[in-house]
Amino acid sequence: MVKTCSVKNAQHEFPSLLGRVRRKKDTVIVEEQGHPIAAMIPFDRYQALTKRRDRLFAVLDRIWAKNRNVPARDARRDAAQAVKQARATRRRRRRLSA
Repeated sequence: MVKTCSVKNAQHEFPSLLGRVRRKKDTVIVEEQGHPIAAMIPFDRYQALTKRRDRLFAVLDRIWAKNRNVPARDARRDAAQAVKQARATRRRRRRLSA
């Protein structure tokens, strides 16, 4: 369950909010003037998000390493061509499944 509260309430209710996150696996969104500024999530959820982010960035790091010496113009051309091919493949698959 997601609970939202103001900064002021979060300061006063911190122990109980922390308990909700720990025991009930709730998410608490702290807002300031109606805008979210922070989130309290269970630690296992944080670890899963961090691991996923690291995996995604590892892919980018490998791509950047392979293309370190490629001129920007060539990289843009290759990326545009790859996007064009991917979109064509997607269109073909949609037509076949329709």
